[in-house]
Amino acid sequence: MEFITNHPSEEVLEQYLFGSLPEPEAEGVEEHLLVCHSCIDSAEQLLAFMQSLRSTFIGKPKVRRAGGTLQER
Repeated sequence: MEFITNHPSEEVLEQYLFGSLPEPEAEGVEEHLLVCHSCIDSAEQLLAFMQSLRSTFIGKPKVRRAGGTLQER
């Protein structure tokens, strides 16, 4: 198992978060994230962005209008 000495690129972090990074590389990224707070912050920002996109595409939240009917925002 090879330890990543350089910071993983944003693309590599995205692949890691999507679970599409090959296992040997994923292990290296995991090890790096254990010790690198900068990369943890980057991964958390990417994850928040991905979750925001997912919630946008899955559907708009419904809100209750006056009169009790539901409407998409």
